[in-house]
Amino acid sequence: MITKLGICSVIAGLFVGLFAGISSFMADKTFWVDLTISKIIGEDNAESIIMSIDSVAVQNFLDSFIYELPFFLFLIGLGVVSLVIGMFVKDH
Repeated sequence: MITKLGICSVIAGLFVGLFAGISSFMADKTFWVDLTISKIIGEDNAESIIMSIDSVAVQNFLDSFIYELPFFLFLIGLGVVSLVIGMFVKDH
């Protein structure tokens, strides 16, 4: 199950990245171009997640992760992690 989730996540990340690349290449301002996690979960939720942690270093990492990382890279990374877990963990 985790392996299937990883494969689907990588494929979805590649398609979102492809659409974002095509839109930015055409200089068309669609929602694919600057899609981040903060745009999906909302600005207020993103800020509350970041402020719920007390450590400044973790807050800085989450800030760049949520606000600056393109969503397709997040999907590809999630897929790769799921694939690795699915390959090495047999009882899932």
